[in-house]
Formats: sequence, structure tokens, C-alpha cells
Amino acid sequence: MSPDPEPRTITVHTDADALASAAAAETAARLAERIADSGRAVLSLTGGSVGVRTAAALAAHAVDWERVTIYFGDERFVPAGDPERNDGQLDAALLDALGDRPTVHRWPARTAEDSDVDAAAARFLDGLDLPEGDAPLFDVTLLGMGHEGHIDSIFPDSPAVAETDRLAVGVRDCPKPPPERVTFTLPAVRRSRHVYVVAAGAEKAEAVARAVAGAAPSDWPVAGAVGRESTVFFLDEASASQLG
Repeated sequence: MSPDPEPRTITVHTDADALASAAAAETAARLAERIADSGRAVLSLTGGSVGVRTAAALAAHAVDWERVTIYFGDERFVPAGDPERNDGQLDAALLDALGDRPTVHRWPARTAEDSDVDAAAARFLDGLDLPEGDAPLFDVTLLGMGHEGHIDSIFPDSPAVAETDRLAVGVRDCPKPPPERVTFTLPAVRRSRHVYVVAAGAEKAEAVARAVAGAAPSDWPVAGAVGRESTVFFLDEASASQLG
């Protein structure tokens, strides 16, 4: 049985660029620690405007990328190269500059032959050599957050947020376009040593406050995103405005 998660830490910064820079610095430090301890580190990246800024800021840090494995927290189930895909934005922000140094696991793309989102999620998991049992999957998980508290493609009152077993699922009827996605689940996120939530803007303030107050993850999925060793919210002043 995993240990109880550490309490959430709140850090407030002047703006989105400052919080992204701080989150990137902490991410780089944790990756370096794991590489020093075990020879490898595993990172889960997030899309969204602040997530992409964080990835871009991470590019400035001297990480031993040859020893890093990278995942994406979720992906839009659209064809490869579609501008809606997270991996294209993260390629431009970070991965193109890294070349083939890290090992990168990309979610399946939709094709005419492979158009079932549930099968795509299952196929992705089947192709991975993940730690067994309850061992950590990720050393650092970066998470952006929607105004309603969604993380990755885990939305309130959805089958994905209710998942208690599978590490990845297909998402249908997503409230934001495109309607089909593939995502890691809360059971996967909780197998992270460190969870870093990056959020900016007044429209995120209620979700931040609800999560910190211990809301039900079914209502505010970000409340269920907790790390084994730390859970840190990197916020700007606006997104922190409803905290006591």
C-alpha cells in the first residue's frame, strides 16, 4: 500500500511566465535527483498554454536527457500531424530541441484503420514496459488545469474520473473539442513521485481553491492529483486569488 501523500504546497508568482519558469526549475531538479539516484528519470508532460510555456522553460535547463523517458499526460485522438495534438505543440516548445536524446512515448494517432479510441488506449498500454504493482510510474507529472478543474483529459462527472483501475482510457464525448481523446487516469497520476500543477488566470481560481480545500475529485478532478512525495501548485496571482 502506498504511503499517504504529502500535503499540497502552494507557490504564487507574478505571472504565467514566472510560474512556468519556477515549475521548470523544480522539474529539472527532481529529474536530476532521480538520475543521480537510479540512472533514469521519467517525466509526464502536459499541454495547454501554461503547460507548453513550462516545457519551453524546461529547455533552458541542463538535464541529462539521454537518461529521461517522456510521456504525455493525454492526447487528442486525431490524425498524426493534426495541429490539435498536444505532441506537436510540445515538440515545438521542447522536444525538437532535444532531438533523439530522450525516449519519448507518443499516444496512438487516429487512422482510417484504427479509429476506436478505447482500443487505442489499450494498445498504448500494452506496448509499454511499466513498473508492476504499486511502484511509481513517473518521477514528475506536470499538469495543466481547466477552469472546471479538469486535468489531462479527465473531466468532472466523466467515466475517466471514475476509473479506479486502468492506467489509461479512451475518452468519448469530451466537453471540449475534439470529442475523443486518450488519457492517463487518476490511478496513473497518483503513481507519480511529484505532481506539479501549473495554472494561471482568474478563471482557474475556483478550481484551485476547491482542490486545496479537498473537494471530491469527481467534481473537481484536480483535487485527485496527488504525488507520492510532493504535490505543488505553481500559480499566478490571479489563479491564487480565492485561496484563504
